[in-house]
Amino acid sequence: MIEGRGAGPPWDTRRVDDEALRAEHEHLRAAVDVAVGAALARGREAVHPQARPLVDDLARLHAAGGGRLRGVLLWWGHRATEAPDDDRVPAAAAAIELLHLMAIVHDDLMDDAPERRGVPACHVALETAAPGRGRSLAILAGDLAAVLADRELDGAGFPAGRLAAARRRYDAIRIDMASGQYLDLVPGDASAADVASLKGGSYSIEGPLVVGALLGGADDALLARLSAFGRPLGTAFQLRDDLADGEAPRDAALELAAQRARALAALAGDGLPAEVAAALATIAAGVEAP
Repeated sequence: MIEGRGAGPPWDTRRVDDEALRAEHEHLRAAVDVAVGAALARGREAVHPQARPLVDDLARLHAAGGGRLRGVLLWWGHRATEAPDDDRVPAAAAAIELLHLMAIVHDDLMDDAPERRGVPACHVALETAAPGRGRSLAILAGDLAAVLADRELDGAGFPAGRLAAARRRYDAIRIDMASGQYLDLVPGDASAADVASLKGGSYSIEGPLVVGALLGGADDALLARLSAFGRPLGTAFQLRDDLADGEAPRDAALELAAQRARALAALAGDGLPAEVAAALATIAAGVEAP
């Protein structure tokens, strides 16, 4: 399962003592929302007029909730390089959120879940467009979200070398997502932590951070630092959702706590701008067992 179906913000803003940091979280979330809205509006103009219900339902599902965690983390990853913000960053953040939109549409379809974020799941809502074809239409809607995501990232305007490096990591995220979902559907010998890391962790925490950093021109040391934080926290994040859904193994709560502690330990010392380290610590603090 990907992202708790009624999930709110991925961090608990009550934990943030610094008022400025709390305000910045909200500012970035709002900016990501604007960018996703613009991307969906462009997508609506790109499709055949009679196919616009696909985009309209993606917009409905996006507007229903979610913390915009992945887009915000991409932004913090870019800021970790101390590169200045510009209009290219929200476009890239929108790409990672559109990829997430694809994932939850297909996840609900695979799980036959009736709701997401407190509203009808995509395959349920699209039944009104063609009774008996809602599931098929949801596949198309998810595929379209993935195409729009690619278009936003590729068209954001980053230098070719940085974009190519980020694109390689972005593609690796998508491969991990498919692998993790397969292992979730066809259980084998992989550990719960490995499945959680592939299924949701890779593209929820580490992936967005690293993609953002690559777009900002990060060196290997910074990428390693962000991965040392993002990989265990991504596993903890997915385990939290699995626990909330009753899908996690018995020892998942202990594993979650251990992975979160590992992530927080990776923030110790120098190597990250103070604001970035504080923001990441705040996000990690909110990832706890339900």
